[in-house]
Amino acid sequence: MKARSLGLLVLWAFASAGCVTDPATRMRQAEKENQRLTQELGETDRALQSVSAYTEELRSPGKAGRSFTMYYSPAALEQMASQLLPMRMAARNFHKQLQGEVIIERISDVRFGPLNTLTCRAEMRGDNIRYTGSVPKAYQAEVRKFQSGVAAGVVADLVVELSISSENALVARANATRTRLKANSNSQAEGMLRDAMNERVLRLPFAFDLTIQGGNAVPRRMVLTANHLAVTYAP
Repeated sequence: MKARSLGLLVLWAFASAGCVTDPATRMRQAEKENQRLTQELGETDRALQSVSAYTEELRSPGKAGRSFTMYYSPAALEQMASQLLPMRMAARNFHKQLQGEVIIERISDVRFGPLNTLTCRAEMRGDNIRYTGSVPKAYQAEVRKFQSGVAAGVVADLVVELSISSENALVARANATRTRLKANSNSQAEGMLRDAMNERVLRLPFAFDLTIQGGNAVPRRMVLTANHLAVTYAP
């Protein structure tokens, strides 16, 4: 498997080297980079607007009218997540040829970062995981090791971007930066698992209802500070 992967890597490198000299390819790469920078600039502007609005509220609380702000610490977010766990998901959400279930058991190590992003760690494990695709005999032992590794547990490091949607829900867009098998660790398998999570499980954002029972105020905006998630509520 390693030899095959190395061969594919070499072929990819030669193909990439050939494309670099193509002016049309360079133009597409430049356009893609420009789109990425424009998106990042827009995200920065939105984050700065949220910070400015939050700061203005602190300076002039009387101007807020009937609005108020709730503050959530990292520990509070972990506690909120624990109320939703364990969460069971069909293993086919990770890969179309996997059977069984993946159980998300714990969210921990929440840390607030810049631009309304946080990092956290998700711990999960597989239950009755089985690969249904055709596997050459030479690789069957590797597949069994991967299955037992997922059953023993997976730790995923996530970067999560937060925002308030037009439906007044807290929206979390997550991206896995690293996955680690607690048993039978294998960098290639872990990289494939990380990519599958980003392409399938984390492709769509998650929405959380932060409305307060019995009241008519709903979340209007949010901002992450160094220590709190500040959510402003208003009718």
